Amino acid sequence: MKYKNKDGIELNFTGNDMQSELVKEVVEEAIKIFEGYNRFDARSAEWALSRGVNFLKENFDIEEDKRTDEWRINQFNRNRIAADKVSTIEELENRIKNL
Repeated sequence: MKYKNKDGIELNFTGNDMQSELVKEVVEEAIKIFEGYNRFDARSAEWALSRGVNFLKENFDIEEDKRTDEWRINQFNRNRIAADKVSTIEELENRIKNL
């Protein structure tokens, strides 16, 4: 199943131009990373997953900073008692500075 964005547009890399070929190579390399682990070793699988995700983020310039404030607040509040939770990004940044 091909991925489509919210507007119903999907990728189409059927051409032989340099840009299409380079994107295909990067994706093929990511697939090799994801598939190239010892299936009997959980650590090996964890390494492949982490390495593959980082490889894609690096090659497609996807940065963690692009996450929403709401996502960051939810991640910070995870596993914290109610008294330690934050509700605004300013609160979060102040709390992180004071850690």
